[in-house]
Amino acid sequence: MRTTSMPQYSRLKTCGVQKQGSDHRLVSGVLEDELYAMQCEIRVNWPELKIESIKTRMKRFTTDRCLLAQDFFQNCVGWSINAELDGKIKKEIGRNGCRHMAILMVDCLHSLVRAELARELKEALSSNPQVDKKQLLDDFLKRNPDLKSYLRIN
Repeated sequence: MRTTSMPQYSRLKTCGVQKQGSDHRLVSGVLEDELYAMQCEIRVNWPELKIESIKTRMKRFTTDRCLLAQDFFQNCVGWSINAELDGKIKKEIGRNGCRHMAILMVDCLHSLVRAELARELKEALSSNPQVDKKQLLDDFLKRNPDLKSYLRIN
């Protein structure tokens, strides 16, 4: 009996969000596989939807070009979460250095928005199990109008 062994490949990507007080969020991301091992931590002022700080760590990468991205991380400080953010990160970090770190950062920031919406939904449901979810989303987007275009909601 002949068996063929399939090549094994495993990738782990995680994004976590911590609420720090009423107006700060800390988003952390990890990407780990056989080729890449990197982490990022992004602090966001939530009411203003602005990036306040970024910390990164690149333990394993494929080319020296990836390290060039480190010169551009601080450029992201002050950027707003809006429709242009993903493109700016991909251009500044991805093109000038490491596209894997750029995608990790984009995924982290999208996770932040989804986590905040989920947090509001959970709070609303705890006080009113019959809450109108569509109205809750509409109210969330009215309070944060830039997020509608960021999430590409029509």
